[in-house]
Amino acid sequence: MKIFKITLLSVCSVCAGVFSGCQALPFTQEERPANISLAVLESKMHKAMDPEGLYRESKSYVQKQMLMVEKDWEDEKSYIVEVKYKRPDKLKMTTMEDNHPTTSIIFNGKNAWIVYYKDKKRVMIEGEQLEKMKVLFALGRPDNTYQDIFKEVKLFETELDGRPYYKLICRSKFKGQPPFVVYVGMNNFLAKRIEIPPQVTSVIDRYGIHDGVIIPEQTTEIVGDSKKRYEIIMYKLNVKIDDEQFFPPIFKETEEE
Repeated sequence: MKIFKITLLSVCSVCAGVFSGCQALPFTQEERPANISLAVLESKMHKAMDPEGLYRESKSYVQKQMLMVEKDWEDEKSYIVEVKYKRPDKLKMTTMEDNHPTTSIIFNGKNAWIVYYKDKKRVMIEGEQLEKMKVLFALGRPDNTYQDIFKEVKLFETELDGRPYYKLICRSKFKGQPPFVVYVGMNNFLAKRIEIPPQVTSVIDRYGIHDGVIIPEQTTEIVGDSKKRYEIIMYKLNVKIDDEQFFPPIFKETEEE
């Protein structure tokens, strides 16, 4: 399950500031009403990251990231996290260690599974967990907006490390989910920081241009006493992907749970 969490967190890097369901937070003195609407802000964010509209119009993409995981700030392990997306809503995230897949999360638009390759086991995701994960999977769709995904989004102006940012706080349809916050630069309209309570902070350290799209090139995440660093090693739009990729493998003498 630890690898499962690691793989899901990589989606934050893919989507550059889009996040799973959240609640509204109380207004504070550090926050001011935004001088821009959410629709206008999203339009500027899309333009900043995808100036030619290549990402929003893409039919598929493949992304690979190097993931370095530090534990207790001393030991470090490396993984490759691969994300495959195909319209309209197929998504597959695979974590690899030493060039061998260890875990995949697969969604084919209707059903979802977690695959544990070492144990030759696949588990179907069902019920409320599936519904929550559909929100996450929706983050990988190039044409989705905050309004499409969330029940409510609040927009403010604030400062972070002495610089001006827009602060977005939103609420999903699921009750009891903790608040998530994303900070977007007021000058460059790029996401900088994502706070995922109770103990995850994701900071986009550097952006880069890959296949005509400006995406997070390096991201640092702090999760409790663990530190994770993501670095892009490959990103390609409109890759031909067979639909079979979005179904789990069938292991001999293995039953779904």
